[in-house]
Amino acid sequence: MTDSKEAMFRRVERKALTHMHHDYLTTRKVRQAVSRFHFDAGYAILSAAAVKDDEIEQVLTALLLLEQGLSIHDDVDRCQSSDQGLIVLAGDFDSSKYYYILAGLGDSSLMFSLCEAVVQINEAKMTLLLSHAPLSTTEYMRLMKVVEGQLLKALARHYLGEDGQWMLHIESLVQAHIVQDELRAHRFSKRLTTRQASEWLSHSLEQLEMAAGGAVTNPLYSFLVEYFGPIRETVRDLQLAEGKG
Repeated sequence: MTDSKEAMFRRVERKALTHMHHDYLTTRKVRQAVSRFHFDAGYAILSAAAVKDDEIEQVLTALLLLEQGLSIHDDVDRCQSSDQGLIVLAGDFDSSKYYYILAGLGDSSLMFSLCEAVVQINEAKMTLLLSHAPLSTTEYMRLMKVVEGQLLKALARHYLGEDGQWMLHIESLVQAHIVQDELRAHRFSKRLTTRQASEWLSHSLEQLEMAAGGAVTNPLYSFLVEYFGPIRETVRDLQLAEGKG
């Protein structure tokens, strides 16, 4: 990780948290945070598109506000009934700041693309929530990739276009992110064993190595290789803990 990237993250995080701050939310102890994964992946996308730093800072601040506005709604069912309305309002508050920033940029096309992604994310969340029968691993992963990756795909489609290998790179990044979260939370035990996860990650990386190429996608590919390292360590640690190493 370069110093410039880390400095950019600190600036974006500070701006996003400032936008998220409200005295009443603080008093009621509503926790706000930014997604480091979405920052890193978004930074790789915008770097691949050779976007200037000032625009990267604005776009990623808006993106992280929108992502938090969506993800905080997932906490509604896990909090007390008296706080559920407050959590919904906190998410709407974050999203309003996203619109404010993008309106300042004047990029209506980007706003439209991200709004389409929000619709798809909410549809996927409803399917996950309302499904009466257990979902297969394939269907669960398909829906989770929409939830975690659709904003990034919209960002890449806007800045990188439809051509090239970027879609494969982003798909693999998002899948790796989901697998890591699931393994750490031990949620995959009923869907995918750690050995299967390890084999899947290795196969995904092999596919990306074969597909690597094209200068415009190199930042995405480089970040993917960097991101896979800790995930492989997570899989190895879990296998050792289960006596399967």
